[in-house]
Amino acid sequence: MTVSVLIGRAPGAGAGPGRLRLGVCAATVAACVPYLSLKIAWLSGSTVGWTDAEAAKGSALYVGNAITLAMDAVAVLVVLAFTFRWGLRIPAWLVLTPMWIGAGLLAPIALAVPLGALVQTLFSSDPLTASDNAIQGWVYGVVYAGFTLQGLGLLTAFVLHARERWPDVFAVRTKDVAKGATHALQVLLARTAGVFAVVFAAVQFYWAFGGTAGVRAEELDYRGAVQQLADGVMGLMALAGAVALLAIVQRAGRPERFAVPLAGVWIGAGATFAWSFYRLITVLSRPEFLDSGSSSALNLTTLCGLLAGLLMGVTGAVLLAERDAQRPGPTAGRDGQSARPTASRTP
Repeated sequence: MTVSVLIGRAPGAGAGPGRLRLGVCAATVAACVPYLSLKIAWLSGSTVGWTDAEAAKGSALYVGNAITLAMDAVAVLVVLAFTFRWGLRIPAWLVLTPMWIGAGLLAPIALAVPLGALVQTLFSSDPLTASDNAIQGWVYGVVYAGFTLQGLGLLTAFVLHARERWPDVFAVRTKDVAKGATHALQVLLARTAGVFAVVFAAVQFYWAFGGTAGVRAEELDYRGAVQQLADGVMGLMALAGAVALLAIVQRAGRPERFAVPLAGVWIGAGATFAWSFYRLITVLSRPEFLDSGSSSALNLTTLCGLLAGLLMGVTGAVLLAERDAQRPGPTAGRDGQSARPTASRTP
């Protein structure tokens, strides 16, 4: 959803960040420190937090730790860019792309893990983690608590940054966004994405309410309230993103502010795409999963989620790019048309 900002420029420099933005930045960076410390320790050969030292030595695990370390380091850089004035000079696509993926990965965790852990603790005698797990239970607590705080911090920092950088997006009404030459294509893409989102959500809800068909046999012993709630949250996010996108392309009167459905598409599409893409990478990196008949439903659901999230993102990108092209630039004439191309600032 970032095509329209490939050459985005920021407003002129002004006063530095206020206390709120500095506080959000500091809290978010602090939330990243435990996870970064664990990853650095594991990449250095430490087995802290592991119950099975041999399980911590796999080459695939080493690569995975390196990738996730880099992703969390990017989160630190992104929140710094959202906080300080130099971030306004960075091309918008360079911060919006990782923010879209990061928000998609962290939002379901922030919603599902705390509530799921509470439900399982109150209403189930099963432990939050299996006793034969290779990783000690406290690691999950540290990691997912950090992810939850990171998600809240990044989203808050992003909103504060966006309100300063793209104030017009927060002011315009949905029905006032002009319909351009690609509107018919946008409607087609949005409806197609909605079909895939409904299929994806239906399977997620089935698993959320206790269904086990399509779940790998080795994962059944680890399913609890947290996992089921996470499935339900993923289904809701996919549907919310699809509905919000349809509201935008059809220029619905509600919600009135364009930023509201845009946020729904942003989070819904990001979560559906990012987690489906993550599952796809997991399957491709472990070919034995493709040989299991019980994984067919999961793989097809992953494909539906990937297509739904991707189509929602592409549709949003086309809409925003067209909207930006229709806005008069600083050299516009009396007819409102720009006399020369201008740099985009629309997210």
